[in-house]
Amino acid sequence: RARILTPPPAPAPRTPSHTVYLHKQTLRVTLHEADQHGLVCFITPSGFSTGPGGRGLRDYLRRTCHEGWVINLSPEGQRADVATRVFPAVAQPLGIYIFVRRAGSSPDGSTRIHYRSISGRREEKFRQLAHVEIDDGGWRDTHRERSRPFTPTTQSAWEDFPEISDIYPWGSPGVKANRSWVAAPSAEILRRRWARLVREDDPDAKEELFKETRDRTLLRAVSPLPGYSGPRVPIGRESSLTPPVIRVGFRSFDRQWLIADPRVLDFARPDLWASLHDDQIFLNQQSSHEIESGPAVVATALLPDTHHFNGRGGRILPLLQPDGSANVPGGLLSYLASAFGLEKVTVLDLAAYTVAVAGHSAFTEQFAEELLTPGVRLPVTRNLESWRKALSIGAEILWASTYGERCADPDAGRPTRDVRFKSGDPRQVRYLTNIRKQIPENFHHDPTTNTLHVGAGSFGNVPEEVLTFNVGAMPVVRKWFGYRKFSPNSKKTSPLDDIHVDSWPREWAAELVELLSALRRLVDLAPAQRDLLAEVLAGPMVTQQDLAVAGVLPVRPAARKPRYENPVGLFVDGDA
Repeated sequence: RARILTPPPAPAPRTPSHTVYLHKQTLRVTLHEADQHGLVCFITPSGFSTGPGGRGLRDYLRRTCHEGWVINLSPEGQRADVATRVFPAVAQPLGIYIFVRRAGSSPDGSTRIHYRSISGRREEKFRQLAHVEIDDGGWRDTHRERSRPFTPTTQSAWEDFPEISDIYPWGSPGVKANRSWVAAPSAEILRRRWARLVREDDPDAKEELFKETRDRTLLRAVSPLPGYSGPRVPIGRESSLTPPVIRVGFRSFDRQWLIADPRVLDFARPDLWASLHDDQIFLNQQSSHEIESGPAVVATALLPDTHHFNGRGGRILPLLQPDGSANVPGGLLSYLASAFGLEKVTVLDLAAYTVAVAGHSAFTEQFAEELLTPGVRLPVTRNLESWRKALSIGAEILWASTYGERCADPDAGRPTRDVRFKSGDPRQVRYLTNIRKQIPENFHHDPTTNTLHVGAGSFGNVPEEVLTFNVGAMPVVRKWFGYRKFSPNSKKTSPLDDIHVDSWPREWAAELVELLSALRRLVDLAPAQRDLLAEVLAGPMVTQQDLAVAGVLPVRPAARKPRYENPVGLFVDGDA
């Protein structure tokens, strides 16, 4: 018989790490005796079963248990419609987890874990659950590797494709301030907030305005950021009323402003600041959650926020190391050049190929099942014609995604820092009616005229596909507007967050035209990307095994770290 034990007291789960701690304590008490049966069954947020923070717990379960069953109760993803939630008040994805340890033998580490998904409205999910049997035919096997996510294996060639995190081995989370008032869609907002903080004389009020954390307090001195010679006095003694600000990639395609001062940033990511070269491009993938829709990879030329991808984390993959060398494993670029019979392949070529193949919704649709396991893999063609086609499409994508900061080529119709359509182009986004000074609270789209109404203003030539363009289920235009409307959707961590613009800035209308223009270009490129993906998948490809035989994989540990010595240029292979 299974032994039923009561786990020891554990802290209430406030964060993912606390949740993992609670699970591990429960499991250890129940399963620790090798000579008895052990059984656990619990319903819990499912982040530990797929995200990087749960690697240790997944490894423990595979080493400790003989068999397991996972029921995904939230295939609809984060903050799904309330009607689909098992518990209406819980917006996080949930799962049921059953693990058993049998007496008389020890697990060998290759525990069989079965998976199934329950979808539909709440009542339908309960009906399905009532008929689930442990030994029915609705289960699928998951990955066997110890720390791999509890997600099903697939029948496609997905596992043969190289992981994008191996192609660009040095990665980092984005900048994480842990206080929302330090970022805003207008630099003027940040100046007003900063001045309000500096002028505050009352210590308690100043502490509330600042929002002290474990890593940043009013009296803590910190080192300056690379490239910024800021003051070394604690922020509580600051007297200057003018903060340093930098434009950042706050969300996909949303350029905002950040106070460039490490005293107000809990996790500034100095390595990313050190890599801010004039020709840097940051790719971003959702590495912790399944991708529900939209492109699997996005790009920006700006320093990315930790939630840049779609408001739920992500993994930043810079093209260039801090020393300027290519962020690729040694030998990869020369291997590709040899495979195509080319004199050279650059990291910029590789980035263009990456976004051309994976930076569109057809990729996510094609590999929807595979992307249940977080982390993108890239099908790499061996066909020179497909490669060249991808580079042409990818250059357009990188240019539009960076608002003309990268891959500009006026002769090819890509002017520097201007992604708007020329006058007379039927796709030109037009600012028809002035928004005036009153800050709008709502916007709506008229699909019959392709007009976007923003308060009293309006914008023409905005197709429905542009308005609904999304990244990981985050509607880009709606999200952009939400940070700028009269009552912003921004998270509030301090009274300083209440400082907003008093009237609609003229530059926001111009930025909205640029955003709509960039998205229109990406929408127009999507059919060519869909055809390209089909062409690549139908032809010969470079596999993980090919790269292993060539000595490119596995990636050397040193390649996963930032490099600061022996600077080389953008177009040099990473093994220099």
